[in-house]
Amino acid sequence: MKLKKQCVLGNKNEIIPEIKEFDRFVKKMSTSDSLLSRQQLTKLTQTGQVMLYSLQSRLDQKLPNRPLDLSLIVYKNDLRSRQLHVILPTGEVAEIYQYLSQLNALLTEVISEHGFYDNLMMKYEPSVRVETADKSNRANQSLKQRIRQLTETKIQLTSQYEDAQAQLKQQLTQLAISDKQNQGLQLKIKQLEQKIKDYQFEFTKQKDEMGLIREQFRIKQIKQKQKKLVKQAEVTEHVCPKLDDKFFKEEIAGLHQQVVKAQHELQLYRKQRSSSLQVSRSEKIRQLTSELDLTCIDDYHPLLRLVHKYNELVAEDLVLWQQMQGHFVKVDNQWQFIDQNGQAYELSELSLNGIIPETLTTNYYYSARQRSDTGYIMLIRQLNKQVTNGQIENHKNENDVPVRWMNKQVLIISWWGETVKNAAKKLNYFGIEVVWLDPSDISNDKIMHEMNKVQYDFELIVMRGAHHETVTAAHRLRRSGRQIKVANNPGASAMFDYVSSALGLIEN
Repeated sequence: MKLKKQCVLGNKNEIIPEIKEFDRFVKKMSTSDSLLSRQQLTKLTQTGQVMLYSLQSRLDQKLPNRPLDLSLIVYKNDLRSRQLHVILPTGEVAEIYQYLSQLNALLTEVISEHGFYDNLMMKYEPSVRVETADKSNRANQSLKQRIRQLTETKIQLTSQYEDAQAQLKQQLTQLAISDKQNQGLQLKIKQLEQKIKDYQFEFTKQKDEMGLIREQFRIKQIKQKQKKLVKQAEVTEHVCPKLDDKFFKEEIAGLHQQVVKAQHELQLYRKQRSSSLQVSRSEKIRQLTSELDLTCIDDYHPLLRLVHKYNELVAEDLVLWQQMQGHFVKVDNQWQFIDQNGQAYELSELSLNGIIPETLTTNYYYSARQRSDTGYIMLIRQLNKQVTNGQIENHKNENDVPVRWMNKQVLIISWWGETVKNAAKKLNYFGIEVVWLDPSDISNDKIMHEMNKVQYDFELIVMRGAHHETVTAAHRLRRSGRQIKVANNPGASAMFDYVSSALGLIEN
């Protein structure tokens, strides 16, 4: 039989105040279908000991045979009935409201000691089993609470991790934007530096022109002064014919000579200036080259700035000599130099560069250099690399073992297929894939479409053979920040150097 919360035996006017206050406290803490936590049970036990402590002496008088110590009473949850029960010191269990009702009836003398224990309808359980069940329940509740805490902690950490990922992604985006802005600013700085150089050149040119104008104005003033003096002398001669004008005549004659001399110099200057303006640039370069000798070579040092500016305008490195290696073969008592690409060259006495023909050998490789404009070969020295079946011996420092494996892709636009293939062989050793497009076989629209792809890490455009639209598009892409190079007519070694320098394969 279950008792409701309001079921307290006896007249309501006869309810003991301590029991009434404790009953209100219990109802405040619990509901009709809920269980108290371990902290609430502890608080209920401590509060019951304080509020019911004054009833202990009266209770001892009412229960002389089976005394009841209120300080040893423990409260627990009944999981099956989901009600709050009381555990007496003897191990007996009763529902809390039934217990309070019977306790009030006992103290108000409605029931006796025997009726108090009989009406409780108590169930006996050994104290050891009660303690064990209580410990298990407490341990189970602790584990559940720990699981809830860990779950909340996991949710918090997951949320923090997602926030950190979002912040990191945002920071990476901001860094990419900042890097792009930095590249744009650097490009603007280069453009401003070029404008400054152009302005300086214009300023120097205008300064020279102003100096020429000042000189002409000075000569004109001198002529006007001379005319004025001549006119004054003529007036003086007519006014005073009787005076001795010999001195004035001599002075006038001297002035006439100075005027004639100044006019002659002015005519020569104008003639030289007109002739210099009519000379073409190629004629000026030819005259400059013809005047070059060992005595005036220091005066030609500023031409390096001209070469630098030319390289900036055409976006290429003007290199006259290119390094190469090869070995000798003897055909019909004539020495032939074979380079790495299998190209044979006939050597003259100047090509030997002072090396005695009797010292030449087919067992070792030689280093040489070749002019990019004429293909002329000049030997440098013998290398410490032996020739084995026409191939260089394998060394630890050779390119057959990659220094660094790179996953890059390069686009080369050129007519010269053999040169591109030789350069591609070298670049493949380093994991660099070369895509070659021949303008003579592929339409210009397809080449332009391929150049605009972002998959290429570097693009090399050979100017000789490329269409004008292709070169213009290459310069536009280079100004936008793309890795692109426009070269005049590079060989295989020069192509390898351009790609290696742009992709960081070798240090500049």
